[in-house]
Amino acid sequence: MSAHPHFGEVAVIGTGLVGTSLLMALKKAGVVDRTVGYDANRARVHLAKERGAIDRIADSAGEAAASANLVVLATPVGTLATVLGEIAPVLSARPQTLITDVGSTKAQVVADALRILPHSAQFVGGHPIAGLEKSGPEVARADLFIGRTCLLTPVANTDPHALSAVHGVWLAAGATRVVELAPAEHDRMLAFTSHLPHAVAFALAAAVGGEAASLSGLAAGGFADTTRIAASDLVMWRDIFLANRESLLSALDHFEREWGKLRRAIATEDARAMRTIIEAAHAGRQRILEGGQ
Repeated sequence: MSAHPHFGEVAVIGTGLVGTSLLMALKKAGVVDRTVGYDANRARVHLAKERGAIDRIADSAGEAAASANLVVLATPVGTLATVLGEIAPVLSARPQTLITDVGSTKAQVVADALRILPHSAQFVGGHPIAGLEKSGPEVARADLFIGRTCLLTPVANTDPHALSAVHGVWLAAGATRVVELAPAEHDRMLAFTSHLPHAVAFALAAAVGGEAASLSGLAAGGFADTTRIAASDLVMWRDIFLANRESLLSALDHFEREWGKLRRAIATEDARAMRTIIEAAHAGRQRILEGGQ
């Protein structure tokens, strides 16, 4: 790709961890002159401004997009259709505005963008593979995307110049890999590598938490490590699970089959089967992690 693009003004709608961190990263990279932010949670947007990520606070999503060259949608995926509707009238008069998002599901988001935005709108679906179990501008940081992968989900009518520009945005923010996927393929893959692990962590924490009174102070490192992501934002993950319901249910079915094999091996004291399962787990984990390097 070519050199990093430069923007006169970048607007972020949704000043949580990812949105605020992206503005910090682009400011640090020197590829934006001015930043504007909007968030329905006024405390969050004011904190993002206090932290230096935002130069100006907008009073609405439409106002935030009104003069921006790049608009980044960083609200929970369940709210994105509403936000697209709020900015669509503004974009009708500014066809060169670049729009992207950072949502963890893509098929419905891309479909909504194609349906709601004016035909001239330059939308490119995006998803940085970066985050923390904590959320909000208070934990945002400019180096959040350094060394990370960002997924883009262009479709047949995606403007190639817009795609190249969004590619450059994430490279400027510090990403080392930008991968293009079809929206449905993105959702299928992320159901296994992100959404399923979160679902399992939530269920595990709930199951063990039911015994909290008797287990207090006895949790080993394995519990903390495995359930770390169960501290993630409730609204964000509820919306992700619902938006990617079919792919996630398929991934959960796959998990249940593997869980059943392990349960049967334990119940029947089948040491050989347990060894096979654990060896396959080691190998599978290594393949996935090496593939992301």
